[in-house]
Amino acid sequence: MGTRPKLTATEVFFLSFGGQSPFISLVAFGTIMISYVGRMAGFAMLLTTILVMVNALVVYSLSRRFKKGGGYYTYALHTLTDNLGITTGWIYILYSITYGATLMEGAVYVLNLLTGIDSLYLTLIVTLVTSSVVLLGVKISARYAVVVGALEIVALIGLSTFFLYRADFRVYNPVSFSPQFPEAILFGIGIPSGYSSVVSYPEEIKNAVKTVSRVSLLVPLLGGGLATFFFYSLADMGVTNNLVGLLLSSFGLPGAVAISMIALSDGVLGGIAYVVASSRTLFAMSKNGHLLDIFTITRRGEPKVAEGVISALVVLSLALLTLKLGPLLALTLLGGISGMSNLYIHMAAAVSLARIGRRKPLKHIHEILFSIGSLILSGFILTESISQLDKYVVYFFLAWIILGFLFAESLELVRQEEEKRTQDA
Repeated sequence: MGTRPKLTATEVFFLSFGGQSPFISLVAFGTIMISYVGRMAGFAMLLTTILVMVNALVVYSLSRRFKKGGGYYTYALHTLTDNLGITTGWIYILYSITYGATLMEGAVYVLNLLTGIDSLYLTLIVTLVTSSVVLLGVKISARYAVVVGALEIVALIGLSTFFLYRADFRVYNPVSFSPQFPEAILFGIGIPSGYSSVVSYPEEIKNAVKTVSRVSLLVPLLGGGLATFFFYSLADMGVTNNLVGLLLSSFGLPGAVAISMIALSDGVLGGIAYVVASSRTLFAMSKNGHLLDIFTITRRGEPKVAEGVISALVVLSLALLTLKLGPLLALTLLGGISGMSNLYIHMAAAVSLARIGRRKPLKHIHEILFSIGSLILSGFILTESISQLDKYVVYFFLAWIILGFLFAESLELVRQEEEKRTQDA
């Protein structure tokens, strides 16, 4: 992409950690998790963190081998087939848009409850601010992430400790099982998954091989650990309902003002990370001839056309969903789609790593084990969740996969016809 600003390790860490919108993801995904498993959310989050760490180990290994942008799309393209690479990129675009949209919609949901302002107006504010910061440049976005991300780590530790204090620091055994754990985990993976954004643009990162691989492990470990601690502290208080209501009852009007500010900044931060990630995957696919050439246009080394298109798509789709469904239902639907998409791209990454590892199986036995673990765990959660999710969420996800395969096959046919014409000439 020509000359581009380089991100430091600190900026990448906080862009990745902040990209999962720690506070909003706990409120948004956490409220849904608690609705499934109640006081067992802490243990469900621990299991979720284990799954995410297994997937992160796969990404860790792949990110050390690939320096090109595109992330999961690039991994599949160079280790599997062109068609699987295109389909994986297609699914990643769905994942990054819906995950970022879930975080922004989570901010709208919280702000609507706290302020009573019309949710459509709040949606436009959050999405337009997000798009504006993205278009200002990735370096500005990263600096914003450092400040907000650092404050959120302190806030989450403080809140969890406060809730434990209110429960007199009672210690309990969190291990308990529920038949609805797969659905809870499907939404829970949205909490510590910020690392999946930075793999899309290693070319814009200083010392990318070391930085991206380390961040891919540190972010889910910290995010999952904080989330598990948070849910543990809530269960110690016997909380099994709306988290926003709990925060309001605990901190009153000053708390409402503070939470509103955190919700807005957090929703914007999560949106920034995934609009950037989606636009870089769109750019990489276009650069390889798998999408329109117009998306390869850059300014100051950044794909501004791709950023603009993704931003416009996010603004319009979120506004429409909020208008038609309301923030809570939109949040639930988007969360389900992003969760299934997350599992798909990590299963594709696991197959990519396994194929690399089988060339020298003894040398890469640990990576083969990472891949097998990721495939088994992700596949189980995906298949178990499909039967429990809203049917329209499942239909949309499956339709998107089918469209991706048709798109990939169409490109292959066009390529074959062009080669045939060249030979005939």
